[in-house]
Amino acid sequence: VAPCVIGLAQAPGDCPAVAADGLRGSAMAKGGDASPGACEQLEVLGVGGSLPPLAGGTAFGAEQAGAPRMRWKSRSQFVLVLMGYCIGVGNLWRFPYLCGKYGGGAFLVAYGAMLVICAAPLFFYEAVLGQKFQRGPAETFRKMAPRWVGLAYVPFLMLIFFLPYYQMIVAYAFHYLLASLQWPLPWTDGTTPDKYFDDVVLHRTDSLDVDGTSELNVRLLGEILAVWVISVLCLIKGIHSVGKAAYVTVILPVFMLAGLLVVAVRLEGAGAGLAYYLWPRWANLLRPDVWGLAAGQIIFSLAPGTGTCISLASYHPREYKGLLQDCVLVAFCNSAFSFVGGLVIFSVVGNLAHTSGRPVEDVAASGEGLAFIVFAQGLAQIGTGRGAQVCSVAFFLTLMLLGLDTTFACVETMQTYLNDWIISRNPAAKITARGNALRLVLLTTFLFLVGLPYVTRGGYFYLEIADHYIVTYSMIVTVILEYVMLAHVYGAEQIIEDVREFTGYGVPRLGVPHMGFVAPIVLSGVASMLVFSEIMGNDLQHHPRSAVLMFGVLPTWFCVSGIAWPALQFRARRLLWGHIWPMM
Repeated sequence: VAPCVIGLAQAPGDCPAVAADGLRGSAMAKGGDASPGACEQLEVLGVGGSLPPLAGGTAFGAEQAGAPRMRWKSRSQFVLVLMGYCIGVGNLWRFPYLCGKYGGGAFLVAYGAMLVICAAPLFFYEAVLGQKFQRGPAETFRKMAPRWVGLAYVPFLMLIFFLPYYQMIVAYAFHYLLASLQWPLPWTDGTTPDKYFDDVVLHRTDSLDVDGTSELNVRLLGEILAVWVISVLCLIKGIHSVGKAAYVTVILPVFMLAGLLVVAVRLEGAGAGLAYYLWPRWANLLRPDVWGLAAGQIIFSLAPGTGTCISLASYHPREYKGLLQDCVLVAFCNSAFSFVGGLVIFSVVGNLAHTSGRPVEDVAASGEGLAFIVFAQGLAQIGTGRGAQVCSVAFFLTLMLLGLDTTFACVETMQTYLNDWIISRNPAAKITARGNALRLVLLTTFLFLVGLPYVTRGGYFYLEIADHYIVTYSMIVTVILEYVMLAHVYGAEQIIEDVREFTGYGVPRLGVPHMGFVAPIVLSGVASMLVFSEIMGNDLQHHPRSAVLMFGVLPTWFCVSGIAWPALQFRARRLLWGHIWPMM
């Protein structure tokens, strides 16, 4: 029986999982050795089963053992695909509303600090490790620090809770796309953009404590169903064609954003909105939740700790020397896209404040719907006649495609896990196109059902709770532990040597204390302050505790607990097969 690792081409005789768990010693103690055959037998028993890669999935091919490893056709392909992963609807949706809600320029300062201190270095280190080990994140962790492979579970578990509410944001974009086909634009015809979002798109209640909260929003239900159907239709035959479209969806938003910026900064009152966005109110930096959410946002956007960069960089040949420049470019463009999006958003926020007579801070604190409200307003200001409609269709189509790109990657990642789990249970099983299609439909149906609470009239509040807890806490904890693993288990000096070997550049001497102490201590302090602020009360305290528990605390705990799953699974198997089974 030949070992099979989905998404990876494992070298003959290489059995890191066996070495990790001490089973190599068990084999030798019985007079055998840890030969490839022994590894294969243990894999068949399910003791040394391999996790699938966390990113890429079938988008980058499912490789069998011994097959040539896929390679990037060009440097620009790698950069654009990685940039497509990082730059998504969150850059135009999540980043601006966090700025508006947590102090404008003060949030920018915290965001920049977290980028330089925590996110960007780990992003770069992961790329180096992917190129070195030529494996996905799970196999890379097995080779580096086998007992820490549980870190590979956390992003997957997070997707179970993240995708259902993320698809709701895509459904909002889909709603606006359909509405843009009407003339005049419905949010300019006898209503305001904020009223349109609250009363027409969401049909939301005033709070979770009033009657009617659990009623389904039928129109939104149809729109989220349509988004899931589109996702299935694009993935059921594979996503190679979608990968080509990513070249368009990475570049098109840049031109759209540039055009909107030219129009937005000329709106009456735009200066007040830009001042709120760019001028730091230093008192906000004393709020622990500002630092925690800033860390969560850049980790969510740049995606260190998720394994994406490890997987994509593993498709470079080992002699490739351009990783440093590539990672700097991607990190810069990702944050620049968010920053420019904020310029557009807050220019229109200033205009909305001016026309409505409300303070800028009140308009800027509109929450998760801020991007949809202000972009709807900004698009309505573009020219006269059908020009505004054409721009509205183009923008919301682009926004929807940005969201779908992320959805495709996430769904493919989850399906790869399912396929690999099947093979780990039955190495002789064949992954067929028909079986893949069936699992895809079942998986998306499950995620659709998980997301039904977000389609209710109180769903916006549930989304607010989920977004506050799940991404922020899960990813901050993962990044802290990955820094600890890199510096104190794999070795900071070894990482620096790897950087020198695979990029040709040295790391400053401060790199060792930064990796081992500065980054994890800073993030631990941020996480601790964030927890303290939760205990003392936060902006979500007006929601019922039961809602916060069900949509925030419990899903986050479930995700983070995945770190211990491999160790618990191994101990249970060792207890069963090593102690209980021999006595029977």
